Amino acid sequence: MVSMKQADLDNERVLSTRERILTLLASRPHTVEELAHKARVSKNGVRAQMATLEREGIIEVQGMFKGVRRPAALYGLSPGSDLYFSKAYPVVLSHLIHVLANKLSHEEFMAVLHELGRRLAGLTTHPSGDPRDRIQTAFKFLRGLGSLAQMTEEGGNVIITGSVCPISRAVAADARACTAIETLLHELTGLPVEEHCNRGERQSCRFIIKVPNKTEKAP
Repeated sequence: MVSMKQADLDNERVLSTRERILTLLASRPHTVEELAHKARVSKNGVRAQMATLEREGIIEVQGMFKGVRRPAALYGLSPGSDLYFSKAYPVVLSHLIHVLANKLSHEEFMAVLHELGRRLAGLTTHPSGDPRDRIQTAFKFLRGLGSLAQMTEEGGNVIITGSVCPISRAVAADARACTAIETLLHELTGLPVEEHCNRGERQSCRFIIKVPNKTEKAP
């Protein structure tokens, strides 16, 4: 039978320094000195990990600890950092899409996807002004959702393509899920958008946005 002390040592060997730091911060804010002591890592080693975690937005300074010599920053997990830890979101999303696709008629399911796209668009300010400015804002928002998208122009149309789909699990569950992103782009640009995504072995996004020429009146 493995003793509790031995089990703790085994866990420490398995967990990386980064994981040990995050596990400690999940319980309460810590100073660098506290983390170094509990994680059994040098202060410089902790600082290196903390700098990376802070850049990634996973941790933040949440107060100051009045030490004997000088105050020390207290680090804690940033709001919303639970998304970094959870592996359930993509799995739950894909299964939810699959359930809805089986339970609803085609018309009802498409209505849900359009509503989802509109709600996603509602997470950011709708741009106004020149159509290309609106497209640029929508493009940046799409990248913020996790899409490694690129923007090109063909025949007067703007083409947004991406080798990484931000909702790939949902699309794998039902190809019609791309409609949500199509609606999102239409809502933010106010322009006609057509989805031509590749749903083969390697999924890739492709949305064609029709840009009015100078003789056409922009929406």
